[in-house]
Amino acid sequence: MFMEKLITDPLWVTRYSSVGLVELTGTQGVEPLNWLTSRGALLGEATKVHANDHIPISNTASGLLAMEAV
Repeated sequence: MFMEKLITDPLWVTRYSSVGLVELTGTQGVEPLNWLTSRGALLGEATKVHANDHIPISNTASGLLAMEAV
C-alpha cells in the first residue's frame, strides 16, 4: 500500500512526521523514508516502472520501487 500511494497520492504521507513513520513501521521504517526521498526528487506526477516485494520466512521483508516522472 505504501509504495502504491507514493505513486497515486504522494501527499497523504505528509500528515506524518519522520519520527511518526518510524514509530508506525518499526525498525524497517528507514526504507519508506528512502522511498519518500526518491519520490520527492520526481516533481509532479510519476508512474511505476517496476515494483516488487520479497517477504521471506523471517521478519525482514524488502521492497523495490522504480518510478519515472510523467
